[in-house]
Formats: sequence, C-alpha cells, structure tokens
Amino acid sequence: MWTDLPKNQKSEYRKLITNFASLSEAFAQKEDDKDSIVAPIVNSKFQETAFQRCFNAFAEDIANTSYDASIDAGTKKYLIGIKTFGLKSGDQKIAQFKSIAGSSEWAKLIEEMKANVRGLSTKEEINKANHNLYLDMARKISEVRNERIESSKETLRGFKLGNTPVEAVYHVLMPSSKNETPEISVGEISYSPVDIDNIRITGCTTVKKPQNFTFTDGIHEYKWSATDSQLSMKFHNMEIVLEQWPVSYVDDAFAFFANMGSLIKSQEQAESHSWLLNVEPYSGFNAFMGQPKMQRKNNARERYVDKIMNKFSKYMTENQRQEVKDLLDKLLLTNWNTGELKKEMIKVRNRLFEIVDDINNEELTKELQAHVYRPGTELELRIPNALEFHRTYPKFFTGHDVLQPGSNKCIKDKNQRAFTLKFMPSGDEIDAYINQENGKSIESLGKQSTLGKWVLRDVFQLQPYEPLTEQKLIEMGINGIRLTKRNNVIELSFIWIDKDNKPDDLWS
Repeated sequence: MWTDLPKNQKSEYRKLITNFASLSEAFAQKEDDKDSIVAPIVNSKFQETAFQRCFNAFAEDIANTSYDASIDAGTKKYLIGIKTFGLKSGDQKIAQFKSIAGSSEWAKLIEEMKANVRGLSTKEEINKANHNLYLDMARKISEVRNERIESSKETLRGFKLGNTPVEAVYHVLMPSSKNETPEISVGEISYSPVDIDNIRITGCTTVKKPQNFTFTDGIHEYKWSATDSQLSMKFHNMEIVLEQWPVSYVDDAFAFFANMGSLIKSQEQAESHSWLLNVEPYSGFNAFMGQPKMQRKNNARERYVDKIMNKFSKYMTENQRQEVKDLLDKLLLTNWNTGELKKEMIKVRNRLFEIVDDINNEELTKELQAHVYRPGTELELRIPNALEFHRTYPKFFTGHDVLQPGSNKCIKDKNQRAFTLKFMPSGDEIDAYINQENGKSIESLGKQSTLGKWVLRDVFQLQPYEPLTEQKLIEMGINGIRLTKRNNVIELSFIWIDKDNKPDDLWS
C-alpha cells in the first residue's frame, strides 16, 4: 500500500508525525544523565487521525471493528490497521478475548493445559503433552478472530467491497530507542485472517506458564497469552521497514505548548446514549423465533398442513410422514402464549427440522422455514426502560415527543415518529421510526428486513434462523449499543461496554 500512496500525501503525513515527535523532550521523564537522547514519541491516536487526514482515509474504528482506516483508491481498496511500537520491541497485541476466555469451554482447555503437564520440566515434554490442546485452542482463537474481521468488513464506512481488489495491511510507525539517533521507521505487513487449515503449533512460551503458547499459519506467527487473554503477532520489525524519517527536537517544547491557547476552539458536543444489549429468546434480535405469523381464520393453518403433506409426502418414509404431520399440527394449531409454552414450541420446531434435515429436500426445508418461523431478518432494536427514556429525552429522536400526551402509546402518524438512522462506521443511512407500546422499539421504516439484515447477517455474522446468544455477543466483542445524535441524524454503533468502567452516557 505505502508505495502506491501519492508522494505529496506521504510528505504531509511525514511532516505531521515528525513535527509531533519533535516535542518528545517535553514528555520525557527526568534523566540523571542530562546528555541522554530521548526516544521519539508517536501518539497512536494522533497517528490515526493524521493518517486519515493526509490520505483522505475513512475512520473505521468509530464502533466495534478490526480496522482503523480504509482507503478507496479507485482501482484498489485498502483496509488498514494502524499501529506504533518501538523498532526493537517484540510481539504486538492484535486482539484480546478477555470477555470470552472466561467461558466454560475455553477455561476448561486452559485448566487441562496446566493439569496435563504437572511433573514435566522441559518445553519438549510440555509441547508433546499439550499439542492437541494447543491446536484446539489455536483454532478456537482463530475462528473468533476471523469472525470479527469478517464482521468489520461488512460495516466498512469508506466503501463497499464489491469486485474491486481489496488489500488489508498493518501500517506501522516504529520510533528508535533511547540514546539512538532519533528517527521513525515506516513499516508495512499484511493483515490477513488466520489460515485455520494450516495452523501449526510451535510450542509453549515458558515451562512455568504452559497455557501460553505460539503457533503459525504459514503467513504470520502468533502468540496466545491465557494470562491476559491476548493474541499477539510477530511483526518482524527490521524486515518490514520501507523508509526512515529523521526527527529533530525543538529547543523549547514547553514554549510551544505555552502559546497554544489562542488556537483552541470550543467544540459542539453531540448527544449520545448507550445501553447493554438484552438478548431475548423470542423477540428483539431473535424475533424470528416467535410464533408463526400465518393467519388462523378459515382453517388457514389446517389447510397449509394438508398442502405440505400432499406435496411432499412422496419424499418421506411412513414414519416421517406421520411425525411431520403430528409436529406441524401441534406447532401451528397451538396458541403458544406463555413463556413455558414457548419453550415447548422451540422443542417441537427443533424436532420438526431434525426430521426435515433427514428428509433432505431443499424445497421442503425452505418452505417450512418461511412459514413456521417468523421472517428470518425480522428485528426490533429495543430501548430499555423506554417510557422513562422518552420522558427524560423527549426530543432525542425527532425533535418532538413521540408519545401521546399523558399516555404510553406512540402518536398515531408513523411519519411523525420517523428519523434518519445512520449505521456506523459504514455511514449507510435508512429511514427508521419509533414503534410499539412505550415507544420501546426502533424499526426500519418500509422494509423491516433492512435493519435486520444489516444487524443479524453483517454485524453479528449469523446464519439465517441462527439465534443470537450471549455467547455470540462475547465472541464478537459486542455487548452494547450507542446512539449518537449529530446534525439531526441518529448514528447507531455496536460497542463493548466494560461493566466495571461504565460510560458516562449509559442508559439503563
């Protein structure tokens, strides 16, 4: 990528980075040796915004995403992870799985790794004893890593993937060490999903911590640290250097900061509200799992069962015909109107599709999915404690109250409850509106599937009729929503909320 970027843009980027680094002495800790040379400082957030500004790149780290920026160069598109670390530093963190590493499945593997090597004293012995466990864990880590990357691709702000060639890279700035001639090295290395089929275990990192190990996929070398649930990668720092920038320190960095006040401008603050996601079994993100929508009047459901049996009986054995008929009757003719009954409904439907899978008729499968489930992309974004939210922030969505005065019902005109919903970080926009009692749901205006398809298929990478679970949220590193009102548009981001360090805009 770097060699393809315009020279004038690279020159401007270099100027911004080296000018910032020229102030490094202001941040350096006091040294006994006054003649020591401080290492140049590259602030990671400044680096990201400078990169975006100079190369007309789109910021992709606004929400939960694996990339920091994207560039649409016309004939080629780039997805970029932006990093900075010392030229002589070791492996670098590329992902963290803190939320999922505590799951029973992962925790069991880690405990087995430790228990499996008691009494062993060499790496060779440990690697032999734990090889299969390391391989199992490496595959699980890689599956989640790849899933997150794929989810990020589907929510890109800068461009649609289309048929144009796409290259993913890490762009790296690597400052020199203390007491060396100050300079910053520019590096680049591929940013690729893990090739799971070619994973090879290289072994534990230390005898004392057999749960930490390294592996390679033939493209990159990775290190898993169970201690902090962190995946790191070897960047081969010296080998990826493309060019080096000298850094000259200013004589008095503090004088520069002392004169900055005249440049500071006040910024208008956007209004935002975030909340934790609540995964419900038959509504919200899993609305498709609710009772079938098929009408009951005029024996419509009975006639539908007869139609299915008449059309597809020839593909079934006698036992399959009887069981499919019984299950369809029970599923469609029962009113599953309580929580306990709905649990039974799920069991009946699951059993029905076990039999249908055995019948192995694609047309029958699609026919039943379309009628015994609700639509596969049906989705409502739920606002927690919605009535109180609308009373506290009556003008957040539309500039006026969306509820009738003194009531928990929405105003009648749907268009008066409508607003522009902007998906972040992609920037795609749809018309949405507030709906249902207490104004508790956000839905697409027009096709309800528009919102559902983006959230279920692209963000959470769910297959049709696959339920969203708490475990899936943990795997994707998403457990919350943030709505931000900016220029009369509501921006929607999926985020991770640290329950021990809650954001200031948290609504519950």
